[in-house]
Amino acid sequence: MEILFDRYDVTSVGEISDVDLFSLYRELRPPGVRTAQVAAALETLYGCNSDTLYKLDIEHAIRELDRRYFLLQDLEWEYKCLARRDGLISEEDSRLLFTATHHPNFSLRKFQTWLSGRVLKGSGVPFNEIDVLLCNIPTTDEIIAELPSVPLPEIPLGRSSTTVITDKTKSFARQKKLEKLSYLRKLQELKAKRSDNLKQRKKVETSPKPDDTASVMHFSFYFYTLQMLLSCTLC
Repeated sequence: MEILFDRYDVTSVGEISDVDLFSLYRELRPPGVRTAQVAAALETLYGCNSDTLYKLDIEHAIRELDRRYFLLQDLEWEYKCLARRDGLISEEDSRLLFTATHHPNFSLRKFQTWLSGRVLKGSGVPFNEIDVLLCNIPTTDEIIAELPSVPLPEIPLGRSSTTVITDKTKSFARQKKLEKLSYLRKLQELKAKRSDNLKQRKKVETSPKPDDTASVMHFSFYFYTLQMLLSCTLC
């Protein structure tokens, strides 16, 4: 990996630009990822916007880009299953995609921030509008930081604080599980529908056409007539 890094580090200063990293990764794993994914990977790596990658971090950067590269392959397939006839998905289906991808660290606040920042609210969502956000999976610390600071609930007599917190945790986990199951059920229905469509299409393509059948019968009759004429001639 360092040898490949040195090819792009033409000045031998131990660092390359984000553009060089984009070309390096495209050479390593064609066709690579979008420049927006490279920028997001560097932000994940350094915790801030950066247009420079240092040689010491090359393995970490490639690992992060690999995570995004292989995740995108699954996301593109799931997106196509949810897509409408115009090739886009609805905002409701985009939330299902976010929930399933980021589970259990789905951030409703980040999703609503993206939703409110859309230029054409309610319009179809193209894949390149959400691919980077889907790959930016929130951390547990980010989810905890989003939790509102509320006073501790009153604990009924005979129940410990641990029991109350445990009940709330179970309720939250149950809700997340139901959202996940709902998404998987819908995705399974789309898969079954897609499979039925492929079977119907294959059946139509393999069935003989009326014109082809008529041509075969006409050829068989012509061949039989010719055979009879030859028999009479030999006799």
